[in-house]
Amino acid sequence: MRRLAVLGFAGAACAALVAVTRYDKGAAPGASFGDNVIAAPATAAAPLPKQKTAIGLNLSTVAYWTAERSFMNLAAGGGWSSIMGGWSEMPANRLDARGTVLSLRPGEQAALALTRPPRSYDADLAVRCTYKGQGKVAGVATFNLRASPGRIDFIWRPDVRTAYFKIEETNPADPVRAIDCREADADPRALFDPAFVKELSAYKAVRFMDWSLANLNEAGDWSRRTPADAFIQQSRQGVAVEHMVALANEAGVDPWFTLPWKADALYVASFARYVHEHLDPKRTAYIEVGNEIWNLDFPAARQARDEGMKLRLSADENEARMRRYAQRSIEVFTIWEQVYADRPKGIVRILSGQNAWPGLVEYALNYKDMAKHIDALSSALYFAQTVLADPKTPTSDLGPIFAAIDASIPETFKTARQFKQMADARGLRYIGYEGGQHATYNGPDKTLMERLNRDPRMGASYRRFLTGWDREFGDLLMLYHSTSPIGTTMHFGMAEHSGQPLSETPKRKAVLDAIAELPR
Repeated sequence: MRRLAVLGFAGAACAALVAVTRYDKGAAPGASFGDNVIAAPATAAAPLPKQKTAIGLNLSTVAYWTAERSFMNLAAGGGWSSIMGGWSEMPANRLDARGTVLSLRPGEQAALALTRPPRSYDADLAVRCTYKGQGKVAGVATFNLRASPGRIDFIWRPDVRTAYFKIEETNPADPVRAIDCREADADPRALFDPAFVKELSAYKAVRFMDWSLANLNEAGDWSRRTPADAFIQQSRQGVAVEHMVALANEAGVDPWFTLPWKADALYVASFARYVHEHLDPKRTAYIEVGNEIWNLDFPAARQARDEGMKLRLSADENEARMRRYAQRSIEVFTIWEQVYADRPKGIVRILSGQNAWPGLVEYALNYKDMAKHIDALSSALYFAQTVLADPKTPTSDLGPIFAAIDASIPETFKTARQFKQMADARGLRYIGYEGGQHATYNGPDKTLMERLNRDPRMGASYRRFLTGWDREFGDLLMLYHSTSPIGTTMHFGMAEHSGQPLSETPKRKAVLDAIAELPR
């Protein structure tokens, strides 16, 4: 999956929400489809009966540039910029774990980007920011600003994309901190945006892979994790587990946690105990180790390869990497099994592979007693990856493009059936950790992605895709992802921004319609 998971001030981040990688989910790197011959396990198990179809959702990164408002505090997804003869990203070592700028250099100011509140798209919106500490504060792209001790009030106008909370002076002994910005008439105690929670409640599960920033491969030390009281949750350590659990409870959805590849035993046990003690016992916790260890464009996958080779798990890099994936999964899942010994059905342990290369995940699946430590095998079911591969593809008429998009769906299911066969042979569930359209374009038509994703026919393609999943597979399919602005090369969001009318989001409407028709 081509995703950007970087933080901080990035003027081009919105235009490059996802970065093109060497990998394509429609083709296995270094392998032909002849490599996709699936061998039966030595000891076969009875396949599970077909599971009830359920639709889940991957959440977008908690960052202002995704245009998704999840937390009520508009500062939660913010990134600090240093202003001193120009704008630059504030170095992480000048912030504390809660997002506080510890000090300013002579002549320097600091600006915190705020997530855009949905109501500001339609009319002037009164916003109030409160803070603790001593200093002089102001704003950028804020109108009618009024400052008073510990507070500023301003108007967010419809023509403003990003507004900033600005620190002009701060006392290092008592720095400006605990910044909270929200609508002036909002509940000051609310943690999440009620509209966001309500939207999520339609789904069966939410995957927190991008909330945990698994693709950065930096988290894993419990002492350095993001604290729950950090006013900025856009930390390279990921969002606090307390908030993930709180959101799952409030929305009434099952959480899907992506544990950091580097997580030590203390981190895993502490995370698992918190989930066990605080997650609504009616909810099921889905757990996985790292994201896409099959994908060498991600640091965790390269680390797994290097570790596997160092441990001499195989002379073949692919086999060594996937065997190391199995080792780490067993280590992590064993801890969760101990924590959930009183209710083992409260967790679902997941092993994932590349949908276009089913044979690769077999290296992990067949490693020692891996199959005894997992409940589900998973892949990402993307379609339409190659329909726009030729940058010279005619784009004035979308009809042929949508015909090609629809024709690509059966091809996605073709290799998914091999995952289902592997799962059935071991008595495991088969689920999709991601899925949806993956049309990628690098041609001259800068309007194509907008026209394609806003066209009602895209909604019809999603209905065909979901109908096919329900007919052929059933069980849980996690779509990717909730919200993001449309780029010129690709777009995955169900919506372009929080609060966007349903009539303007054909993918989201099609998904919600499909969910409404599923048997309860």
